[in-house]
Amino acid sequence: MGTHSRDDAGVGAVAEPERPATGSGPWSRWRAQVPGDRRWQTAWALVTVAALVVAVVGWIVGVQSRAEPAVPDHTAVRAASEGVAALMTFTPDDSAAQRAEVQKHLTGALAADYAARGPDVVFPDAVSAKVSMRTTVSSAAPGERHDEQMSVLVFATQEVTVGKQQDYPTRTGIARWATVTRVGDVWRLSRVENVSPQ
Repeated sequence: MGTHSRDDAGVGAVAEPERPATGSGPWSRWRAQVPGDRRWQTAWALVTVAALVVAVVGWIVGVQSRAEPAVPDHTAVRAASEGVAALMTFTPDDSAAQRAEVQKHLTGALAADYAARGPDVVFPDAVSAKVSMRTTVSSAAPGERHDEQMSVLVFATQEVTVGKQQDYPTRTGIARWATVTRVGDVWRLSRVENVSPQ
């Protein structure tokens, strides 16, 4: 029998292929998992993110709901009240100076219409029928505001007499939507509308 050297012992042996080195980081461990496990972990991650988003949105809404509400512009409300009272108070004997005082409360198309027609803007044929009107505002509430305009709900008591019947005025409670427009640093009455029944 012959002798065999160490080199002969390796003849005919099949060399095993080298395996790629597996990293030890979190990403490598995640990829080495079974695909089903990866899907569950992805789903749980998405659920967690969604829950965090909902929590953040809820917190923001809660903070906003506890915030102080916007303070209404009382100068606009006062301008609407004074404008309605001035426009809807007149007598057949009003002077040009008195109408000029009313004009100071108005702006836009309403001011132009009043300058041309006077009290007829409020009461048709008021001048020719010698109508007297006195309007007393009892309360007013701010409505919507858009840019330089604001609507105000005005409640008032109106007394109307026709001709010489000064001792028998007709008293009526009224409600009007008054629109005021900012002109420089002041608010002026630009529209008066009846409150539509709901």
